[in-house]
Amino acid sequence: MVLQTKLFPNWFFVNPKHPISLTNLQKTLLITLHAKAVESECHDSILNDRYAVKAAEEIDFDFSRFKLSRNAIVALAIRAKALDLWTEAFLRENRCANVIHVGCGLDSRCLRVNPAEGVAWWEIDYPEVISLRERIYEERPGCHLIGVDILEDGWLQQIPIDVPTIVVAEGVLPYFSKEAAIRFLSNLVAHFTSGQIAFDAYNRWGVIWLNQLPIMRQTQETLNWFVDDPRQLETEIPHLRLQEENTSGLPEYLQRAGFWSRTAFRLSRTLPPFRRMGQLLLYDFGAL
Repeated sequence: MVLQTKLFPNWFFVNPKHPISLTNLQKTLLITLHAKAVESECHDSILNDRYAVKAAEEIDFDFSRFKLSRNAIVALAIRAKALDLWTEAFLRENRCANVIHVGCGLDSRCLRVNPAEGVAWWEIDYPEVISLRERIYEERPGCHLIGVDILEDGWLQQIPIDVPTIVVAEGVLPYFSKEAAIRFLSNLVAHFTSGQIAFDAYNRWGVIWLNQLPIMRQTQETLNWFVDDPRQLETEIPHLRLQEENTSGLPEYLQRAGFWSRTAFRLSRTLPPFRRMGQLLLYDFGAL
């Protein structure tokens, strides 16, 4: 061992990258991780997510195959930032609370938001994803991990209901069927006493367009559930109330996208069928 140390400097003994064994659906988490890592290395980064950069570096995967455009990277960063801001606003109003991060993947929202001591944070995803997450991220006090198919029954029983709860889902619900999405949201509202649910959604034109993109065809997965009218969910799920519908992202970051993308986006604001192609939705439930 002494001889090896003299022959090879310390930098020679590099920790091997973490191998992955994920389904096609689970691998979609790598797209968002890659986008956040790339965007966070920009000098004018929206997310400044150094955790995503580190996580991407530690995974044995060729991210270059995704070939994400600048506009896609900016859009994914804005989506994540907007959901972060809603989460932070909820926690400012509720010092003791649950945060349920469903379909967490390898997202570092818990580290970016950095909740106070009174917050119980729950990361929920498939067992294979949680296992990979445990290898990538260090354990954080107050952060609990549950490896489960989120459409299965029973896992909600592990989470207490005596404090306000915000459920955050990023890039998850559109993969569900309509029946599964409604059942999932209904179960959340029925289980917790009060709180909010924040997620991204698309209308039928948004789903059709996104499913034609090369990156979606590469994953061999498709989006299914669309939301043409966010108010309709109030009818389908009793006690769910639309608190905010965001179809503009974060306007202060719009200039980060390319000229033609900015122009198309502004034009889409004037056409109702296209205005809701991409949405961020925030619902209240219970007695907040």
